[in-house]
Order: sequence, then C-alpha cells, then structure tokens
Amino acid sequence: MCRTFLTLTVIGFITSVILVGLRFGISAQSPSTVVVYVALRDGDPAIIIHDFTHNLKHRILYNDFIDPTWSPDGSQLAFAELSRYGSDILVSNLAGTTFHNLTRSPARDETPAWSPDGEWIAFSSNRGGNNNLYMIRPDGTDLKPLADLTASNREPTWSPDSQTIAFSSNRGAGWDIYTLELTSGTVTQLTTHTAPDTQPAWSPDGQHIAFVSMRDGTSSLYLYTFATGAITPLVVTSHYDDSPSWIDDSQAIAFSRSVNTLPTVLYYDLMTKQTAPIDLDAKYTDSIVWLH
Repeated sequence: MCRTFLTLTVIGFITSVILVGLRFGISAQSPSTVVVYVALRDGDPAIIIHDFTHNLKHRILYNDFIDPTWSPDGSQLAFAELSRYGSDILVSNLAGTTFHNLTRSPARDETPAWSPDGEWIAFSSNRGGNNNLYMIRPDGTDLKPLADLTASNREPTWSPDSQTIAFSSNRGAGWDIYTLELTSGTVTQLTTHTAPDTQPAWSPDGQHIAFVSMRDGTSSLYLYTFATGAITPLVVTSHYDDSPSWIDDSQAIAFSRSVNTLPTVLYYDLMTKQTAPIDLDAKYTDSIVWLH
C-alpha cells in the first residue's frame, strides 16, 4: 500500500510539473491548450486536468469535487468538496497530492472564483441563511462577506482587473445579473428580465459577460456587452444549455448541454456563430474551465 501511494505521488508530481511547464511554455502559441473539467466516474464527480495539444490527462484522485477554478499562475486549483451536510472550498496542487481546506462549515460553500491578481477567492455560501457572497485569501485567512448584500447572491465571477465581481441575485423581481465594485461597494444591475438570468462569466478582455437565461423558454446562452448595454442571444435551442466559460481569446465560449439528462461540452464561436462539440474523451462531462 505504501509503495502504491508513493508511486501515485511521484506520478502526480511529474504530471503537475509537466502541466505547469505547458502553462508557461506553450500558452504563447496555443493559449487554450489546458482545461479542467468535472466528469462522472462510477457515478461520482471527479476533476480532470486535460491538455489537448499533448493529449495529457490527469485525474485528481478523490471524488465529490465540483466547481473547479484555476489560480492565475496555473499552479493550483480551487474547488468545492461535497460532503454529507454541505460543501467546503479547498485548494489543491495540480497533482492532487496536497489539499488545503479554506472553509470548514456545515453550510454549503460553493462556486469558488479566483481573482485574476491571485489575492482572493470569492465564493457563495448559505452560512448566514440566504446565499451570500464571501471572499477569502488562498491561504484560508481573512474570510469576510462582500459588502452589505441582501437577498440571495451567488455565482461570483471576477473582472480582469480584480476590482469588480459580477454575480446573480434575486434582490429584485427575479434572478438577474449584477456587479459589485469592491472599493466603493456600488452594486449595479445589468439585466432586468422576469425570467431568471444566472451563471455570469466575465470575458478575459473585460468587454462582455456571458450568462444563462430562461427568457426564451429554455435554458440558453446570452451575452451582455458593457459598451452598449446590449443583450444578445447566442445559443437558443430546445436543449438545456448552461455553465458558460470563456475560451482564452474571448472569441469563443464553452458550455454544457444536457440531452436526455446526460451532459456534454460544446463551444460557441462568436465570430462564425457556429457551435461544435469539444472532444474530451470522457463521458458525462461538465463545468469546463480554460487555463487563461
């Protein structure tokens, strides 16, 4: 058993070194080469790190991990760990050999989002009753709520300059997308539809927020543009589409599609307006996130 664990640790370490090397050595030529996603393994969610260019794939050895997010330097992951009573936020190295609990609570702490400057991890939690937004240092210190947010607030996503957080909230007539400026505490409402608008994802160039809405009767992808305030439908079908995530150059969006309750991952090209599947060579995949 000890020899097996040592072997797995060494393999995991080598994989981690390779992936970090790929992050810095390949990204200039192929910025969207490495992704992390959730795939079902024997009925349980597992986190997979996958490099397309070199067909390298590494699974974090433990199950019940969801909502992965990259650290800005690509050397660590934050994610939520499901438990019997709720979930906690953890940080891990890429090999999955070192884990650090940022939260330990009977509440449901979920949807972590690492700030682009690396200083904070925002997440949502129902530890105060309603879902609310919190942030914490990557070493587990300085846990604090984000301003005086009422109602239910969830699904934080950072602006590229780490100064503003977009999130979904039901503080108005229904679920809409808002932004919170951290320095001033100013909250701005971006969408105002009676149908739920949720799951915001801020583009790497800062110009757009992709989100999910039921405004056309099905769960579909839409785009908010900051320069004009325009809301554009991107992918509207009879399928259930959600979990938008930007590909590195802000010209394409990956998302999850559920067909007969089975999830798969696709991407939408903003230039060609075409949708195509992403071949991950894994069944029942969801929550894909690119290493920017």
